[in-house]
Amino acid sequence: MHIILKNFAQYNPTMTTSNRVRWVFDCGNWFPSENDWSKASRSIQLEEKERIGRFVFKRDAKRSIIGQLMIRKFLSEAIQLPWSKIKTKRDLNNKPIIEGFNLNFNVSHDGNFVVLAGEEDISVGIDIMRNCYKGGKSLNEFFRLMHRNFHSNEWAYISKGTDMKKTNSFYRFWCLKESYVKATGTGLTIDLKKICFVPKNELKKDLILSDTELFVDGKLMSDWSFHEYLYDDYTITVCIKGSITPVNFKLITFQDLISNAEMITEEDENYCKLFLNKEEQP
Repeated sequence: MHIILKNFAQYNPTMTTSNRVRWVFDCGNWFPSENDWSKASRSIQLEEKERIGRFVFKRDAKRSIIGQLMIRKFLSEAIQLPWSKIKTKRDLNNKPIIEGFNLNFNVSHDGNFVVLAGEEDISVGIDIMRNCYKGGKSLNEFFRLMHRNFHSNEWAYISKGTDMKKTNSFYRFWCLKESYVKATGTGLTIDLKKICFVPKNELKKDLILSDTELFVDGKLMSDWSFHEYLYDDYTITVCIKGSITPVNFKLITFQDLISNAEMITEEDENYCKLFLNKEEQP
C-alpha cells in the first residue's frame, strides 16, 4: 500500500486528536543557549539529566535530551497529567516505559534527527538511519562483517546495484529489523538471520510504504505492520502490532516541546556551562 506523504507537517497542538503520534525534531538547526539548556535539563528526571551530562559531545547530549522531552510531552498530552506527575523508568533492555497506562512509545535518532512514535494499546518500535556510510572501514569490508546479521534473501536484495543503492538498501533493512526488535522488546539478542523482510516496492520520497512483509523462521508474521518513510537522505521505519493506517510525521520545535513543561529539578548553572564548553561532535 502507498500513501502520499506531503513532506512533514508542522506540529500544531490544536490538531492533536488522538494518542497516535509521529514527531521529528531537527537537532542540526538547534543551537541551545544557556537558558534553553537550563530549561530542558530541569524538565527531565534527575537520573536522565545525569546520564545526558556524561556525554562527551554536544551532538549526543542534544539528541538525548530532545528524546526525553519528546517522551514527556507525549505522555503529558496523552494522559493529561502535568510533567511533575510523570515518572518513567527503564526496562531490562534500557527502554523508557511508563507503568499503569496503556501507552507505548519509542524514540530513535541518527544524524540531525530525533524521532518519536507513540501509540495507545499497540506495541510500537521506531528506527531512523541516515543513508550514508560513515564507518572507518571500506564499504566492502563493512558489508563482509555485517552480512551475518541478514537472511540470505535479504542479502541478495542488498547486494544489487551501485554502492549507493546497496547502502540505501542496507539501512532500509537495518531500520526494519531494529524497529521490530524494539517493538517486541527482545533487543538485538534475537538471531537476526531468522528475521527475513520481503519488500514489495522501492522506497520513494513523498510516499509511505506499508506493504513490506516479515517472515520469522520461514513463517509469515501477518500481525505486524511496517510503515516506511524516506525523508531527505534518511530512512525511517515504524513497526506496529496489527494492521493500522500510517500516520504522517510532524516537525516539532524546541518551543513546542517545552510549551507545557515544568521545571522538576533544581537550577544547575555548572551543568549548563559544562554543556556549552563541549565540542559539537568528534
